[in-house]
Formats: sequence, C-alpha cells, structure tokens
Amino acid sequence: MKISESTYKKLVVIPIILILASVSILFINYSNTGEFLVKGIDLEGGTQIIIHHSAPVDISDAELTIEKFLGADDVDVVTTTNPASRKQETVIISASGDIEGEDIVEAAEDYFGITLAPNTYSIKILGSSLAVTFWSQAKWAFTFAFIFMASVVFIYFRTPYPSFTVVLAIFCDILVILGFMSLFGIKLSLATIAALLMILGYGVDSNILLANKILKESGGLVIDRIYDAMKTGLVMSASTISAMLALVILSNSIVLQQIGLVLLIGLIADLLNTWILNGNLLLWHQK
Repeated sequence: MKISESTYKKLVVIPIILILASVSILFINYSNTGEFLVKGIDLEGGTQIIIHHSAPVDISDAELTIEKFLGADDVDVVTTTNPASRKQETVIISASGDIEGEDIVEAAEDYFGITLAPNTYSIKILGSSLAVTFWSQAKWAFTFAFIFMASVVFIYFRTPYPSFTVVLAIFCDILVILGFMSLFGIKLSLATIAALLMILGYGVDSNILLANKILKESGGLVIDRIYDAMKTGLVMSASTISAMLALVILSNSIVLQQIGLVLLIGLIADLLNTWILNGNLLLWHQK
C-alpha cells in the first residue's frame, strides 16, 4: 500500500529524531565518563581469563563481586555454551587496566568457591601500549575507508548533491549505531569496528539503488520511482536482518554476537536513513 507524497515527506521527522537522540546519548555518555563509547579490552588493554566452568553464573552479581574484590572499575563476565549440547562450557572474565591475571584467578576462586587447577583456565594479557596501537590503527582504517567510500560515490554520480546525500545518509547510519552502542553498553572493539566497516558497504548499496532509480530513470512521478526502488531495497534489508537476528540469537561466540547486533542496529538505521531521509532529500532536489 502506497502512502501519499505529503505523508511520505512528514515521515522524515522519524530519522531526524533518531539521529538527534543518538547524538544526545553520545554526549551524555561523554559528559559522564569522558568518552563517547567505552572501549573493549582489545582497544584499551587489560587481562582476560577463560575458565572451564559448567555451573550456571549470575553474570551481574559476578561482575559486581569481582569488581569489588579487585578494586577495578570495569569487569566483564560472559559465558559460552557448547553448540551441540547447549550447555555452558566456559566463563570469560575480563578486567581493563593493569590487573594481574593471578589476581583475577583468585577473585574467580573466591566467587565460585572453588580452587582452579592450572589446566582449567588460561590467561590472556593485552598491554596498554599495544591496545593504543590497535586503537590508532582502527581509527585510521575507518577514516580512510569512509574517505574512499565517499570518493567512489562522488566519482560515480559526478554531481555534488546526490553524492552528498548518499554520504550524509551513511554518516547518519554510523551515528545511530554509535548512539545505540552507547545506550546498550556495547563496547567499541575490533569486532564492532569491523561491523561498522560492513555497514559502510551496505549503506552505499542501498543508497545508490535509491539514487539511481530517482536520477537515472525518467517517466512517471518521482515518488513512484522511490517506491519501486524501495521494493527491492526492503527485500534486501529484510533478508539480511533475518540473518543477523539468527546470528545474534543462535551464535555462541561473543564476537559474532557483537558483530551481529551492531549490524542489526545499522541495518534498521539504514532503512530509515536511506528510504525516508535520503529519499526526501532527493525528492526535494528533483522538484
């Protein structure tokens, strides 16, 4: 069912509100913590232990108790399950900062009320200097990826306005993702940065599909061409969103779950920023 052009124009308030809300969340987080997003252990440095432990764990209680024991500000506890049996296999405890692995082992033993044999756990330490290097490289990689993406878009369209609206829509996708990562407490890590890079590519596809339909086809109303492009775009997005939902729900890998969740947020944001925000900008331009 098609909506009228006047109604379609009014819908632009939805992505605008979402973008403003995301920016507000980021600045609120910055005012409270001094950072727009909390960085994960691979970008900040710290210590992680992986314990073979099958008993159920109250994650929130474990995090609070171990934080108090260590005197640490940031402790994460996650569990992994066997994909075949669906039973818990390991507990992963991560602490940022200069905390010794043996101190985390001692905290885990105190919390679980057990003595850990050396063959039941492993320790991974990432120094702060190496984490700073990873963070610097990740920022440069994302910056260059965005610049190259924008350059390809400008070369393809050869006109400033549609190129600008495509890049703007993708930039808004990233803003919304970062805002919701901050809201949901998803840490910025190498995995989530990889997901952000994937969204750059997906956002280009959907926005070029829309812009091509509007600018390079003639005949009929512009709003009808938008709806024609939307049919294809929504099917593409629905199939990808379904795949990401399955990844988030069924995966036992924390890394895959983080990637899936960030992509899921980005795909939903891209629906609004492409088919409503950019659609209205291009519609206004064609008028």
